[in-house]
Amino acid sequence: MAKHYNGSRLLGRASVAVSKFAGALIPWGAVLTVWLWTSGCTGMVSGSNKAQSAIQVVPGALDFGNVGVGKQASHAAVVVNNSKMVVTLTKASISGTEFSISGLQFPLALHPGQKSNFMIWYKGSSRTGKAQGTLSFNGEPGTPDPVVLTASTGSTGPQLTVSSASHDFGNVTVDTVANAALTLTNSGAAALAISHIGVSGKGFEGSAIKTPTTVPAGGNITLNLTFSPSTAGNFSGAVSVSSDDPITPTATVALTGTATNQSIGKLIATPSALNFNNVQVGSSASAVTTLKNVGTGNVTLSQINLSGSGFSTSGVATPVLVVPGEALTLTVKYSPTSTKAGSGDISLVNAQGGITSVTVSGTVSQSALTISPASINFGSAVTGVANTQTVQISNPGTAPVTISAANISGTGFSASGLPLPLTLSTGKATSFNVQFDPKSAGPSTGSLSLVSDASNPPSAIALSGVGVAAGLSLAVNPANVSFGNVNVGSTASRNVTITNTGNSNVAISSEALTGANLSLSGGSPVTLSPSQSITLAVQYSPTAAASTAGTLSIASNATSPTPAIPVTGNGVAQTQHTVVLSWNASTSATGYNIYRSARSGTGYARVNSGPDGILNYSDTSVQNGQTYYYVTTAVDASGQESGYSSEVSVVIP
Repeated sequence: MAKHYNGSRLLGRASVAVSKFAGALIPWGAVLTVWLWTSGCTGMVSGSNKAQSAIQVVPGALDFGNVGVGKQASHAAVVVNNSKMVVTLTKASISGTEFSISGLQFPLALHPGQKSNFMIWYKGSSRTGKAQGTLSFNGEPGTPDPVVLTASTGSTGPQLTVSSASHDFGNVTVDTVANAALTLTNSGAAALAISHIGVSGKGFEGSAIKTPTTVPAGGNITLNLTFSPSTAGNFSGAVSVSSDDPITPTATVALTGTATNQSIGKLIATPSALNFNNVQVGSSASAVTTLKNVGTGNVTLSQINLSGSGFSTSGVATPVLVVPGEALTLTVKYSPTSTKAGSGDISLVNAQGGITSVTVSGTVSQSALTISPASINFGSAVTGVANTQTVQISNPGTAPVTISAANISGTGFSASGLPLPLTLSTGKATSFNVQFDPKSAGPSTGSLSLVSDASNPPSAIALSGVGVAAGLSLAVNPANVSFGNVNVGSTASRNVTITNTGNSNVAISSEALTGANLSLSGGSPVTLSPSQSITLAVQYSPTAAASTAGTLSIASNATSPTPAIPVTGNGVAQTQHTVVLSWNASTSATGYNIYRSARSGTGYARVNSGPDGILNYSDTSVQNGQTYYYVTTAVDASGQESGYSSEVSVVIP
């Protein structure tokens, strides 16, 4: 057999290896050249593959970016079976109430090479900030890696609300202290940054609140005030609050008071600020404040004036005389009639001219309900085949909400998975399914509405879809399989992909392959949903130098039969290969050994019977489809052997 060089040349140079020859250290730098001689060889191919999960979700991570408050965004995704066996996914789970999926029905059986498309949804909540969740699947015998979901909801801005625009301390005895309080509330939907709080005016002071300070959305802080005059007279001052409120960056509260040298009674309230949080509309919450005369004279409480919607007082009837040291208990009730937060002031007026103030504020516990998505378009749906979308409902309010009924209208639409009545606790969410199962071709519209006791019931979900007649079709790629020349005794493989190009499920009952030395793997009865595909492997293993021809046929319930796929191949005698090695001479060397390994850098075994005195070697014992790694050593007259030369490799086609 004639031999020729195929054009590939590998050259390696060793770092200096030191061996001891005849008592002296002799450096030897070997240049090892490898030549691959072959009969009928056209080249060499090498590469590496990165392992991937058998079951994959694409994309592997998803960021929705910034979504407006109450707005919704969606993203397409696909789950793919890259394994060689059927995988059944039984459940999908999502952490994070803002995220949901639609378009998958469980259990979902994916055959080798099959995939299924679905949608991932995000709805911006009523509060601003970032959201994160994880999508994971349960299944057998394997599951895809979890998908990390991230998003954020835009801000509507902060808002500063002060409990009172002014405060009069009334008559205060010189060198005594009168107390009052202001409530600073953030009524906005974003955090409020207060940069400075200042109190001006002689005799007026405020409690130390370290600034800058941040008040979360819906939160509040209390500023305690004192009036301590050292001389008699009328006094005035002010409280100024600077913040990042875009509408009122600086809020001002006027302060007044009158100082007298008379020994007078002094009525103080403890506490001087009452806060009622999360009170349901139609119910009440109560708290008490103690009114005590800490002065030196009698006080006649003549009036109790109250401002602010939803507040009332009881327990003290006016007028009433309060002697020094005596205390009265005043009960304050908050009974909201709307969802709007309330604030106000209780002015305790005495006959001697003094006024004692108690600030009051309250927030309303609201049962809220959100529903996502706001509308569902099923698109084109095959008649007689149910299409399902997932609907998520959640309670972002501060009170439980009860759903008593779900009303759905429109031909072909129905709901499932929502047990009624259903009570959602604060911050909880659940999901159910809406189906569209058209019985005839044509467009259809409807709606889904929930009946609940939520204070802000969501709008009805608009439903739409178009029924289309069933279409059963398959596409095969490639249309013919040609193996070309294949060595006798070896095996070549080609993939054939069968895809459902119709709009309905197609049942493949069998795949058959005819032809000598041809075989088929991956074929089995399977049902493909629209756009799903399956991959078959056709193998050709010639046993003699001869041509072969066969056909691959596919039996299914497709409307048009799938054409038979021609399969051809040509068996040829196996190519023989010889690896020729050569190297440069070493001083004082009398011979050389040649070593070979199937692994780089290790496992070398000598291939020559003993040291050869020539500077080349031909290795004829190589096998097709293998990669070999070679090194040489130098041997002196006393039999001492040097270290390995540099390594060279050769790929046998």
